[in-house]
Amino acid sequence: MPPFGVPQIVAAVSAAGSVLDAGCGSARLTLAFAEAGATEVVGIDTSLERLAEGRARLSAHPMGARVKLIEADFDHVLPFADGRFAAAASRLALMTAADPVATLRELRRVTAAGRRIGTALWAPVDENPWFALPRAAAAAVVGPERADYARAFGRLGGPQEATEVHRAAGLADVQAQTLRETLDIRDATDLWSWMTRENGHVRRLDATLSASERAAVLEELDRLVAGHRTHDDALALPRAMTLVTATV
Repeated sequence: MPPFGVPQIVAAVSAAGSVLDAGCGSARLTLAFAEAGATEVVGIDTSLERLAEGRARLSAHPMGARVKLIEADFDHVLPFADGRFAAAASRLALMTAADPVATLRELRRVTAAGRRIGTALWAPVDENPWFALPRAAAAAVVGPERADYARAFGRLGGPQEATEVHRAAGLADVQAQTLRETLDIRDATDLWSWMTRENGHVRRLDATLSASERAAVLEELDRLVAGHRTHDDALALPRAMTLVTATV
């Protein structure tokens, strides 16, 4: 199953030519563009670790040759000519930008006139209990300072705010929609384990926990997720993301 939001982003901006994926991480969206028919996809990120993960993913995929990953920072001028790409996208990265409007202006600059840009941002934290509750459980046990991770989560994630930022960057035909899905998982222990695999912030925090702290976090998390139990005592946790599309 593709990561949340990937099919919608690809459908919104997919192009037969070249696509830029800004803040590509381990290249899951980047590769999805190649699978959808883009002949050239460039992914940029500042994390050498995530880029290495992405290159490993590409090496094992038949479409990997269509993708190039490079170290570059979207908080600065991008190393591409004006109008270089037929489309640009960014999934769950724009909220970390030092100046999101400046970053979007750079994406606009390197995208051909009349073509599409798509960005996806996590909706506000209160619409994402799958993320909020594990962080709250950790904060209750080890304190808010140790559990103060991913502070940008939900930033710009409201549809109106996201729309305004894209318009401020000079983009046209800006449209925002909320994507929703449910994370179905067995219990609090499985939720924490899943978070440590999927989220680097939680993985790093978990590595610092003593056995007693981890047990206390799981106990607190079990209490917090009680309102999301299903009839068979599993968990159904809402996830929400804002997808914004615009024209250069």
